[in-house]
Amino acid sequence: MIFRLIIAAAVLYLLYRFVKYVQNKPSKDRRSYYITLLVGLAAAGLVLMSVTGRVHWIAGLVGGALPFVRQFLLNHVYNKISQSSQNNTGEQQSGAEPSHRGNMTEAEALKVLGLEPGASEDDIIRAHRQLIQKLHPDRGGNDYLASQLNDAKACLLKRYS
Repeated sequence: MIFRLIIAAAVLYLLYRFVKYVQNKPSKDRRSYYITLLVGLAAAGLVLMSVTGRVHWIAGLVGGALPFVRQFLLNHVYNKISQSSQNNTGEQQSGAEPSHRGNMTEAEALKVLGLEPGASEDDIIRAHRQLIQKLHPDRGGNDYLASQLNDAKACLLKRYS
């Protein structure tokens, strides 16, 4: 009984230290730390339950593998996105002349913002505002999409300045 209390106290102390550690990180990085904590706790719980006989050993094995599978999947998705963006860059170099920072043509910028050729400055700003509100990293979007929207806006507004 005392042994279980000591282990429970140690786990609670480690959780407390982890939360304090995460609070010192920038707010944009905190979400990934908390997701890692939740996945790790779920995996540890399944392993503990399988060791004590409350869950079949296969479930404990799957639970123990969850953090590793999650990291593998995230790396795989990141590599796929990187490869596709490199392929797009290669197509741009062989195709039309980019009009902004060497990253995006006007046609691509119009496509990203969902606009037709000849869109006014107000249309560009309105489309950018609507999309960035949905895809901003602080609202569940990601940095890549937000940067694409910002590049598209800057590319299209370049002709008005």
